[in-house]
Amino acid sequence: MEKNGKVFDSLSALSTCNNLETVHRLMLHFAPVRTLEIGLAFGGSALVFAGSHKALGHRAKRQHVAIDPHQRTVWDSCGLMALDRAVLSDFVDFHEQSSALALPQLLQAGASFGFVYIDGSHIFEDVFVDTYYAIRLLTRGGIVAFDDSTNLHVAKVLKFLRGSIRGGLEEMDLIPFRGQRTTLSYRFARAVGKVQLTVFRRVGEVERAWNVPFVSF
Repeated sequence: MEKNGKVFDSLSALSTCNNLETVHRLMLHFAPVRTLEIGLAFGGSALVFAGSHKALGHRAKRQHVAIDPHQRTVWDSCGLMALDRAVLSDFVDFHEQSSALALPQLLQAGASFGFVYIDGSHIFEDVFVDTYYAIRLLTRGGIVAFDDSTNLHVAKVLKFLRGSIRGGLEEMDLIPFRGQRTTLSYRFARAVGKVQLTVFRRVGEVERAWNVPFVSF
């Protein structure tokens, strides 16, 4: 992995190569001190986050939190082994539990993150709970990214954010962070609502008043 934004093509079998390259460029641009991802699986995004911390010159202090209750069962420890092989494990703090349990614990402990990547369960209620805590764990100016954002469950949560958290979150244009070879296809995908990676930046308060009017989503 290089600081110019190039990510090895061998990662393309995990998350999409374009999405991983975009995440890497976002990391280099925003240079967050701490990062969080929900869903370790094969370890593609964890390699990008940990490798990006290294490229930024950050010392390995387990500053990337990865949550996945199924890593040693469903995924047969693939993600953890990939991190070991890449000599990046010391950048990662692995939590082997449900995100519905791990995220409130992090919030209660006063943790905060400059970049949160949501790619765990794609069931609506799980994505919604992940999002509820993720945006509260974000530092001001921090970003939250949703993989597979055309999935109907994920898309429903994104619609809620666009309609109800407008003062606190600002959706980002990812064109500056895409490779030139993907810019045209990204513009087309965005025009027809088929973008696979959606990113919001926290620009204000995400807590809503108890009597806020309901906005259908």
